[in-house]
Amino acid sequence: MFLRNGWYAAIWSRDLNEQPVWRTFLNEKVVLFRNASGQVGALEDCCCHRAAPLSRGERAGDYLACGYHGLKFDINGQCVEVPGQSMIPRGAKVRSYPVCERWGAVWIWMGEPAKADTSKIPDLYWLGDPKWTATPGYIHLNSNYQFLIDNLLDLTHVTYVHKNTLAGDPREATTPTRTERLPDGVRVGRWMIDFVPPPLFARAGNFNCNVDRWQFVTWTPPSTVYLDVGCARAGTGAPEGDRSQGISIWSSHLITPETENSSHYMFSFARDFALADAEMSKLLYEGSKATFLEDAEMLEAVQANRCGGSLEGLVDIAADAAQLQARRMLGQLINAERA
Repeated sequence: MFLRNGWYAAIWSRDLNEQPVWRTFLNEKVVLFRNASGQVGALEDCCCHRAAPLSRGERAGDYLACGYHGLKFDINGQCVEVPGQSMIPRGAKVRSYPVCERWGAVWIWMGEPAKADTSKIPDLYWLGDPKWTATPGYIHLNSNYQFLIDNLLDLTHVTYVHKNTLAGDPREATTPTRTERLPDGVRVGRWMIDFVPPPLFARAGNFNCNVDRWQFVTWTPPSTVYLDVGCARAGTGAPEGDRSQGISIWSSHLITPETENSSHYMFSFARDFALADAEMSKLLYEGSKATFLEDAEMLEAVQANRCGGSLEGLVDIAADAAQLQARRMLGQLINAERA
């Protein structure tokens, strides 16, 4: 079900401050904390003394103090202090997970620590580049993570699920897409020439005319999806590379399995226009969250009809090509890891 040797987004950096945060990743309970020096630790959420959840504790300088008996642990999970005694028992340690802060997020490695190569974290430069402004958010999703990946690689559902936000022209439902299998992922995309702009983009770009619109989605294992999307005034050269008469957005989706039937869903719209415009940030954040909540409602309904993320017994259509390629690649990675 899960690829363990891979980087998963644990939390937005801005959301991890003085209080420890408890989350379940890949069926394992983890506590995240930031020490007084700003370093991030990710530990098994179970004290080695009497099994109290460490997330019920508090930060004590550079350490995390258990809320039950006050044992203190560093970011590597090593117990450094036991109140009332000078000797620290042998084996007083909890499991720690490799973490790395990059692109405004904390990434966690749930597999073999020796294989945690930070160069494998997806390149989402727009989330940290001052030439772009990001509007991050979070949704707890009661659905398997593979259903969400399927959904993001499926451009045809937009017409039906997102009528009030991202759907602009009924021709979107039948405009073909092109799927590519990459060395490390899957890409699907299309151009829509001289289309009615979607409501959210029409407001963001102040479009009162038809547009040339682009949608290119990339999935990288295990579960990061990003979209190069936008639109420009029709006939101004966007398909040839000139996007100056339009708006460009990187839509990022950092998905981490919680259990077989639930997921952590971190999302962000990043834009290269109106960078310091707070109203624009509000528009795009609220618009993107409303859009993704529409997805969440549908995917949770799908999950209610399934066990885990299996497609067994269901039929496929032509628009499923990218989803099926991604599932096949992920399955091969999981099988290789188990072997």
